Amino acid sequence: MKFPLVATTVLASSVAAQDPAEGWMAYARGNITDTGAERVTRLEMSWKVGALPVKSSAFFSPWFGLDPDDNLNLIQPVNPYSGSRLKQGSWSAYTEYYQWKPTHNSNSDTFDVEPGQTLHGSLIYNPTDDSYDLTQTCVETGATSTQNVPCQSGKKYTIPYVVYEKVFPCADYPPDGIVSFFDIIAECDGKDCVSDIVWANEVKDDNCEMATVVHDDQKTIDITWNVKAKSKYDDWTREELHSFNLNNGGENNWAHALFA
Repeated sequence: MKFPLVATTVLASSVAAQDPAEGWMAYARGNITDTGAERVTRLEMSWKVGALPVKSSAFFSPWFGLDPDDNLNLIQPVNPYSGSRLKQGSWSAYTEYYQWKPTHNSNSDTFDVEPGQTLHGSLIYNPTDDSYDLTQTCVETGATSTQNVPCQSGKKYTIPYVVYEKVFPCADYPPDGIVSFFDIIAECDGKDCVSDIVWANEVKDDNCEMATVVHDDQKTIDITWNVKAKSKYDDWTREELHSFNLNNGGENNWAHALFA
């Protein structure tokens, strides 16, 4: 998927090279310690593609994923929006593996999705070869994107995340002001653990009143925002916003695919 604007220069940054990365706003972080399990062996969620934002050159994504304890190997089904000042932007979907050390990024094939369509993502562990199958599917059309990711050096994936990523002024985000990750399925060492995960509502980069809400049954997690709120990014130029968002989140992170 091509990003509709000319790429801007990426500026150097001295941020810590691990997750949670700069540019994450509200996110829910899960802890499986109480389960006594070694790893999350299955994580599945569904969500509706958001409404189209106003015409702008923003790019951002809601997603869920898994990391090992060192937060250096993120696997995730992603759902980026890529905007344009000249015409209405669009949503896409695929999966990503991002490895911080040594730097490595792998994206599965992208496909386009429309507002209101349902995405279903899954991260499933394969014990036979110590790997995960990453899958993203549009329920209405059957379009699917998948890849297999080996676990680096035998690392165990223990940290589930639900995230909204990339910072822009508030009016750039979808006007519906919410994305709900629902029908959550979680297994730890092959056993249902959806009710045993301890979730924490976190904020990395406070922007647009972004917040996460974990429902009591832990089968739905909402991320909400206010498109009318003030943002510390209101006075940034588009070049500054593009450079900051491309640079943070790791070298060649999912946002770079929008320029490919």
